[in-house]
Amino acid sequence: MMHFLFSSLNRYFCRCLLFWFFLTLVVLLTIVSFFEMVELLRRSMSHPQISFTLIAEMIILKLPQHIDTLLPFVIFFASILGLWRLNQTQEIISARTSGVSIWQIVIGLSSLIMIIGLINLVFLNPLSAAMTARLQQLEGKVFNNQSHDLAISQTGLWLKEFSKNNSSIFHSNSFDFSNNKFQEVSFYDFDDKGLYVGRCDAQSASLVQGAWNLTGVICFDKENVQKTYQTLQRTSDLTLNKIQESYASPETLSFWKTLQYIEILEKTGLSSLRYKLYWHNQIANLGLMIAMLFLAATFCLHPIRYRNVPGLIAGGILVGFVIHFMSDVIYALGLAEKIPIFLAAWMPSLVTLMLSVTFLIHQESSE
Repeated sequence: MMHFLFSSLNRYFCRCLLFWFFLTLVVLLTIVSFFEMVELLRRSMSHPQISFTLIAEMIILKLPQHIDTLLPFVIFFASILGLWRLNQTQEIISARTSGVSIWQIVIGLSSLIMIIGLINLVFLNPLSAAMTARLQQLEGKVFNNQSHDLAISQTGLWLKEFSKNNSSIFHSNSFDFSNNKFQEVSFYDFDDKGLYVGRCDAQSASLVQGAWNLTGVICFDKENVQKTYQTLQRTSDLTLNKIQESYASPETLSFWKTLQYIEILEKTGLSSLRYKLYWHNQIANLGLMIAMLFLAATFCLHPIRYRNVPGLIAGGILVGFVIHFMSDVIYALGLAEKIPIFLAAWMPSLVTLMLSVTFLIHQESSE
């Protein structure tokens, strides 16, 4: 088996698959980007300040995210096309006649799929995270009139809140969302031109409807004149739910930084479920891509004498869409905590791989 992996025949099969991979990727990205452009144009009709250049930037920023999502299905369609072409030209039949088994062909191609998956995880995923974060900032400011930005790090909670006439940056060294307690907090105030106008430090704070309640407060104006208050209330349109829903989405985090972010969230009492599921899902995608190759092989490695091969290929495409739908359903069940995280991430790839291997074994034994 190891000898076949480095053989010229396997390199030839891999080059064929790689050609169909890039062709399928370009076609699917073009189609998806076209529909993305139509949707952005529709949304921008009520925002005349949005230029086509900005729309084009949003489309480009979303490309790595589309690649990350489509990759298992690009592998599937590329494998169907590549294996079907090799079967039509009888190259696979010739290889099998010379003693090469289906398992050698599929496992040899799996090595290429694994390399593609690792390149995606190591290089494309961090790029996708950075571009997705930029895209969400643009969409939030352009479409949703976003009123606040939030970041959680090892230095604590940082929150920027906007209003018509001013803005403020809030920082808390330690906080407990479950009990609505924020310790060692600071507010940095700025006017509508972004100029510093003052600062307030408080020993503790709590968020109620429409306001921050502060205790042990020391305020400074821009001239550094100090005022002390035992308690103070600051108006705000924030709620605890808004804050908890606003921290970074998993797609804006690199796979390599997700575990660190999960650790920070668990220390602060925030839910890390979707980040754990995202992390497992990124690894499981490698297994899903290989499972898609095995699935394509079950539909395309039939001998050419079978006359219903076009129907089998059409059935393969239908099965691909079913797997995509079921993967989304299982992922949603995992987010809802109806099934364990590990099962939600790995079930689609494991089930697909086991069924494909079983069908390939049946084909081999019946021929």
